[in-house]
Amino acid sequence: MELEEAVQQLWQKDIYAESDMGCTGPVILVNEQKDQSARQTLTEANYL
Repeated sequence: MELEEAVQQLWQKDIYAESDMGCTGPVILVNEQKDQSARQTLTEANYL
C-alpha cells in the first residue's frame, strides 16, 4: 500500500512511475532523467 502511495506522490509532481517487484523486493521504476527529482520528492514525502 505504501508503495502505491509513493508512486502517486511522484505522479502529482508529473513524474511517471510504476511499482514493481524486483529480485530483492518492491521497487519503483522511473525514467533515468527523472531520478534525482523522484528521489527528492520521495525524501520530502518521507518515503526514503
